[in-house]
Amino acid sequence: MVERTVDELEALMNTFAWFWGNSHQRWRAAIEEIYGLDAALAIELKIMGAVGRSHAKQLKKILGDEKGISGFMKLFEFVPENFLEHFEIVKLDESEAIFRNRSCSAQRARLNKGLPEYPCKEAGIVYFEAFADEVDPVLKVSAITAPPDPHPDDCWCEWRVYRQE
Repeated sequence: MVERTVDELEALMNTFAWFWGNSHQRWRAAIEEIYGLDAALAIELKIMGAVGRSHAKQLKKILGDEKGISGFMKLFEFVPENFLEHFEIVKLDESEAIFRNRSCSAQRARLNKGLPEYPCKEAGIVYFEAFADEVDPVLKVSAITAPPDPHPDDCWCEWRVYRQE
C-alpha cells in the first residue's frame, strides 16, 4: 500500500463517509419515490439496528472495547454520520452525553428538492440504541429532538446517551 499523508488519509475517510451517506440517501430516496415514504421508513427501521450494531462491533475491533459513555463517544467519533455532519457535543461526562446535528445535509438536500423533512427520529433511535447496546448494555438513548418533531432552525436533531443501571 502506498504511504499517505495525514491530510490524504483524512480526506479519504471523509470521502468514504460521504460514499456511505450518498448511498444511504439515494436508496432511501429511490424507495420513497417508487413505493412511498411509509415503505422507505419501514425498510430503514428494519435494517438500522443491524447497521448500528455492526458499526460498533467493527469500530471496537479497531479502537478497543471501552465501556460506558466514554466508550460510546470514542467509537461515535468514527461513525459515518459524524464524519458527514460533524455533530456538536453539548454535554459529556460519565453519566451522559448529549450531541446534536446543527446542519443536516440529508435534510437540507430534501428541502432543496422541495420535499418535506424526512422523519428520521425513529430510525435514529433504532440505530443509536443498537450502537449503544453493543458498546455497553447499560447505555440507553433518547431523542431530545429529531424530525418529525419541531426543532430550532440551528439544530436538526439532538440525542442523549446515558447510563441506566
